[in-house]
Amino acid sequence: MRERIIFQSDGVFDDPFQIEGTLEGWQNNVARYAAGNSRLAFALSAAFAGPLLYPTEGESGGFHFRGGSSIGKTTTLQIAASVWGNRDFIRSWRATSNGLESIAALHNDNLLLLDEMGQVDSREVGQIAYMIANGTGKTRAGRSGEARKAMRWRTIFLSTGEVGLADKIAEDGRGRRAAAGQEVRIIDIPAEAGAGMGIFGNLHGFASADAFARHLKTASARNYGNACRAFLEYLVKDFDGIAPMVNGYCGEFLAEALPEKVDGQISRVAARFALVAAAGEMATAFGILPWSQGKATRASRRLFRDWLDARGGTEPAEEREAISAVRRFIELHGTARFEPMGTLIPTTDIGEPIDVRISNRAGFRRMSEAGGTEYIVMPEVWKSEVCAGMDASRVAKTLIARGLLVPGSNGKAQNFQRVPGSPNPIRCYLLSPAILGEADA
Repeated sequence: MRERIIFQSDGVFDDPFQIEGTLEGWQNNVARYAAGNSRLAFALSAAFAGPLLYPTEGESGGFHFRGGSSIGKTTTLQIAASVWGNRDFIRSWRATSNGLESIAALHNDNLLLLDEMGQVDSREVGQIAYMIANGTGKTRAGRSGEARKAMRWRTIFLSTGEVGLADKIAEDGRGRRAAAGQEVRIIDIPAEAGAGMGIFGNLHGFASADAFARHLKTASARNYGNACRAFLEYLVKDFDGIAPMVNGYCGEFLAEALPEKVDGQISRVAARFALVAAAGEMATAFGILPWSQGKATRASRRLFRDWLDARGGTEPAEEREAISAVRRFIELHGTARFEPMGTLIPTTDIGEPIDVRISNRAGFRRMSEAGGTEYIVMPEVWKSEVCAGMDASRVAKTLIARGLLVPGSNGKAQNFQRVPGSPNPIRCYLLSPAILGEADA
């Protein structure tokens, strides 16, 4: 007598891992066109990275292609999707955190593709970024009130959008900023390759970027799902050898690409680029990607440099944001909310000082002894406005280290200065002219 098994689920089972065409067809009509296209080569390499997380004990995380519409971002996702399945492999950001939690779990140990970040609620995007990258869902109560085991997963994900994570978080107008941890988990990459053809750098003889994109879409719709199976077959043949091979490729990447004396944030980001490079090099060595050795590494290295350039350097994100916030405040309110002192007080034609009325005063401004305008910021304004949403003490320490804030004689952040209307020196924060890049500060 046969035993009958009944499968019960709260939802409809969705199998995104479909197969069509041949590996050779995919290699000849899709993968080979990554030559001269760093974004395509990187996306294809990233598609093989997910299965390497478990044997290497790597952490989940993603890459976000940011750029205007109709430049090939979605096409790039379709190319990456063809490694594992058809176009249905691509998911939308337009979902709740609960919905994306289930989708992430379905893509455990492989690739997750999320199209158009602009469709997600700005109030949720930061939380979702943490959730997907951390690989842990919410703890919920079961039908009997007991705690259900939270969903867990490991994944490398690619995302697209016209705006980046930081801009999306700021959209709700409540002064929210992307935390450094969020920006490390979703690495923001400029989608434009810099050749004036959107995401493409080489059209391989096609008449236009649009014609090239149409070919890639058509070819990837006819050949998909074969590459991942070939890759997994190689991995299971020598599972114990995966970690040493990955570590070897990663070590080579980091030795060449990682700048000296960088903070932990950049090191974490570099490690994820290195993993993608390793995945692409392994797929090449297995004969799955029809490339020469080193192509995947060069593509990852190019995008890592582009990320560093867009980021504005190798300094920790918190420090860059602190300096930017203070500079932005002075640029916006330097003349409107800072009362002039000394030689900055305007005068009449006969040299009489003009009474300048400052409403909602934030402090004072004057010429420094070395030249250039320095700004005296009142303590409460410093905490509530200049450093809004940040640790005011940490901001002050960062600026002192950069020579942008003049400490007191005791070495502390607050300084004592004489200002109009006060018989005694007051506590304040003294910004040097260098905050606006003035010479001779």
